[in-house]
Amino acid sequence: MFDYAQVRARFNRAHQTYDQFAAVQQEVGRRLDERFEWLKIEPRRILDLGAGTGQMTRAMQKRYPSAQVVALDLAEQMLAVIPKTGRIFKRRRVVCADMHQLPFKAGSFDVVISNFSLQWSHDLGVVMQEVARVLASGGVFVFATLGPDTLQECRIAWSGLDEAVHTHGFLDMHDVGDALLASCFADPVMDQERLTLYYPTPVELIKELRGVGVGNTHLERATGLTGREKWKGFLAGLESQRSAQGIPLTYEVVYGLAWGTGVSPV
Repeated sequence: MFDYAQVRARFNRAHQTYDQFAAVQQEVGRRLDERFEWLKIEPRRILDLGAGTGQMTRAMQKRYPSAQVVALDLAEQMLAVIPKTGRIFKRRRVVCADMHQLPFKAGSFDVVISNFSLQWSHDLGVVMQEVARVLASGGVFVFATLGPDTLQECRIAWSGLDEAVHTHGFLDMHDVGDALLASCFADPVMDQERLTLYYPTPVELIKELRGVGVGNTHLERATGLTGREKWKGFLAGLESQRSAQGIPLTYEVVYGLAWGTGVSPV
């Protein structure tokens, strides 16, 4: 139920501020990278699915310097940041494309990694099928996405103000695992954790979300500008959830790892 023109536009606008505000995304990316320490693999080609500004692209290139790493994202201005950060690797490539229609032949990659991109899919089953198709038999898919408790404070703050859709829903860990199995992945391993950030004011919380490109891109969102009184009500709803540490914002992080089988899911 996403307006993909809006999703792309928001992330393109955020390309200059993303790294400044993406504390959770960066921490989760480090934890994803650490999972490769116990994987006995020597990949030749790696796909960073939903690469953004390239944190995982750089991490994979550092861990596997002889591999070709392909960074794919829907937002071309995000991808444009990648060659400007860190060392320029001759074997790095960037591709602007939709993760629901990957422009690669079957079995192209030994590793597919994705940090906080799957939650932007309108049909996770299609994305899983595409990843299964481009992943070589014996290759590994490692990812982090968002679970249903993510941004629950924003949903609470909007509740009762109107009937419009203001926040996105996210899939449960078990639904994500089922999508892996339905797409012919082998031996999926799923786990989750909750991360909570705290902000001194509602404005700082909103500033960070906008800085990483998060906004209401639901197809059933209200059109037009939010009225002043309604916006004040939303801010008051955030303020009412303040704790001793500040105003909380929850991220339910869902991690997954599964192996490619070379079997077509369709």
